[in-house]
Order: sequence, then C-alpha cells, then structure tokens
Amino acid sequence: MEGIRKTISRTIDNLVDYYLRNYRKMVFIPIMLIVFFSASIGYHYITHGQLINEGISLSGGISLSLSTTNIVSPEIITTNLTSALGTPVSVSVLHSPLSNAVTGYTITAGTGVNSTALSNAVSKLFGISLTSSNSSVNFVGASLAQSALYDSALLLGIAFILVAIVSLFYFRNFAQAFSNVISIVSDVINVVGLLDIIGLHFSTASIAGILMVMGYSADRNIILATNILKRKEASMKYRLTHTIKTSLTMDAAALITFLVLFFGSSNSIIHNIAIILIFGVIFDDFAVWILNGSIQLAAIGYKEEPKPAATV
Repeated sequence: MEGIRKTISRTIDNLVDYYLRNYRKMVFIPIMLIVFFSASIGYHYITHGQLINEGISLSGGISLSLSTTNIVSPEIITTNLTSALGTPVSVSVLHSPLSNAVTGYTITAGTGVNSTALSNAVSKLFGISLTSSNSSVNFVGASLAQSALYDSALLLGIAFILVAIVSLFYFRNFAQAFSNVISIVSDVINVVGLLDIIGLHFSTASIAGILMVMGYSADRNIILATNILKRKEASMKYRLTHTIKTSLTMDAAALITFLVLFFGSSNSIIHNIAIILIFGVIFDDFAVWILNGSIQLAAIGYKEEPKPAATV
C-alpha cells in the first residue's frame, strides 16, 4: 500500500511539472471539449427542435403508477412498451421501505400517448386487469411542463450569477470570477452535450443534478483559486500538488457514492441524477485544473520557477 501511495504521489508530481511548463498549450483540451459538445447540442436542436431531450416533467405527458407483486425487468418493460406505443417510455421500480421488495412500477410516456393505449399495453404486459385500486394515471400538461422548464432555466441563470458575485467579492479579482463561471459553464455544456448524444431524457430532477455539479465545481474552483491567488508561503508547484491530491480524494469519494447510487437503485430518477453527477465529476477535472487553472496562471503572469542549483 505504501508503494502504491508513493507511486501515485510521484505521478502527480510529474503531472504538475508538465502542467506548469505547458499550461498555455493544454488549455486547448477543454476548449475543444466545449466546442465539440456545443456542436452536439446545436445538432440536437437542429434535428429535434430542442436543446435537450425533454422528459415528461419538462415537455408534458402521461404517467401510470401500477401496484403489483409481479416482477418484470425494467428493461423488458421499456422495450415492450416502446414497441407497442411507438414512443420512448421510462420506468421506475417501486420498493417497500422495509423489505425492499418490489411493490409496483411507475411508467411514463410522452404527450402522444393516450391513457387507454398505455393502460391496455401495461395490462397485456403484466397479464392483469388495471383498476382504480391497483393503478392510477396522472397527466402533466404542456403549459405546466413549460413553466417548469422556464423555472429551471431561471434557476440555473441565478446560480451562475451568484457564483460570479461570490467569487468577485472573495477574491476581488475579475479574472478569477470570470474563470470560475467559465469553468462551471463548460461543465454544464459538456454534460448536456454528452447526455444529448446518449439520449438521456431530462426532467426537473435532472436539473437538480446539474445544480449539484455546479456546486461541486464551484467548491473545487474556489479551492484552486485560493491556492493560486491567496497562498504565498510555498512554491506554486507545492501548492498545486497539495490541492490536486485533496481534489482527487474528493473525486474518489464522490465517484464511489454516485456509482453506488447508479447501480444500487432501479429508480430512473436516481439513475438520471447519478449519471449526471458521474459525468460532471469527470468533466470537472478538465474544467478546473486545465481551463480555470490555466486562465488564473496566465492572469498572474506565471512563469516556470527556476529549479534550485545542484549542490556540490
């Protein structure tokens, strides 16, 4: 274990050395990611008329809750009903809070499906008759869904503004406030672009996941900026190395937690939030350490520190 720890420490030292020598060139890596995923969002808008794949809570639709002990794989339900209804559906498995036994399912479909068609398809799949005692149908109107989408966009905008204000107030440095916001914006663009590519549907819960990514990124950006701008008691290499080691520990803990959420739950809402957080943590490494770090180092005019002369 001690040997592994020393190997990791040496690797981080070498990476920091390389980064401080080449940070102006490396900034093009996150920029290329931003351009690529911005293009994927633009392509999605041109082909689908939407920036994101809007789920039922953002576009409107129908949701059927079924109480049953018949166990059917969510993958089978999704495949069967998508084929029968001709539109994508999502499935959440309901569990007993005490025994974790399956107690039912929540199935959602878009606005193009009526309640009769959905009920008939579910009844046929599970081999049971749907009644008011074992099922319920809920509708999300288009106007309500658009209101939720507008509120979500407003909330994201307010979050960006508050991050900029707090950064500017704390560091009294425009470049740092700007780089913080750009770093967080890049996280959001990269995550949304990737989710458009893989076809994940966004819901109001997904917006909560995006806000969590923004909070995580803001925390790491402030840690980085504090070590670059505020601390003066050691070399830049020492400060960055110490910060990266702390950040990687945060990454490991966060990824383990989010992976447990993703694989340990069959709830589609939790799956969506977990996958957003997983991608967000990964992209945030590029945004914080390469994009934000490079902007801040350039802003203070950092040049590679001369190595101490060898003693004879």
